[in-house]
Amino acid sequence: MKKILSLICQMMLTVISFSQGNTSNDILYKDFVTPPNSARPRVWWHWMNGNITKDGIRKDLEWMHRAGIGGFQNFDASLGTPQIVEKRLTYMTPGWIDAFKFTTKLADSLKLEMAIAGSPGWSESGGPWVKPEDGMKKIVWIETNVKGGATKIVLPKPVGVTGPFQNIPKQPGFGESPEDVKPFDFYKDVAVVAYKLPAADVSLKDLNAVVTSSGGNFNLSQLTDGDLGATNLLQEIL
Repeated sequence: MKKILSLICQMMLTVISFSQGNTSNDILYKDFVTPPNSARPRVWWHWMNGNITKDGIRKDLEWMHRAGIGGFQNFDASLGTPQIVEKRLTYMTPGWIDAFKFTTKLADSLKLEMAIAGSPGWSESGGPWVKPEDGMKKIVWIETNVKGGATKIVLPKPVGVTGPFQNIPKQPGFGESPEDVKPFDFYKDVAVVAYKLPAADVSLKDLNAVVTSSGGNFNLSQLTDGDLGATNLLQEIL
């Protein structure tokens, strides 16, 4: 029994020795054991609501370097994070800019690839410095029925309300409070489209439609006025 175990051990040592000999010049194996910087992971690195210091920056980047991380994407965000530093460094203030320069130099010295997020509403490309006419927009519209041959037609102006659709106002989203949602009105004509309606196209008003409900009070005008921002609560009665 001892001879068999001894033989097995010798065979294992031979296989290990042979394997090491074959991988000594294997570039793929070497890169697997010691990955190059191009193969190392990158991470998101959030600066939350100005809670940053140079000491914290240095500790974070030095840890990334020790952990084998190849780089990071700097992400300036808020989400209502409370202040936990002595002096908050708000985005693009002199203190923030100084801390950012410190970050770039330290990252370069540690061979960490650095990127910065530019997503609207979160970081560089969104904020109060962007004028409404330069920001993201939505298409709104209003319909007006006129008789053929009419002149001096005055088209009503659609409401330019900040929100998801037509005149529905914007509600607080992820990480936002009601104070963060500051509505503003902006409207600019894009196009006026006129087309002939078929004779069979008759409005509900002209059809004298009647609306009834057992769970609340509302009328036909509320269903056909195009106002999606005004709502009426209906209660189901069982």
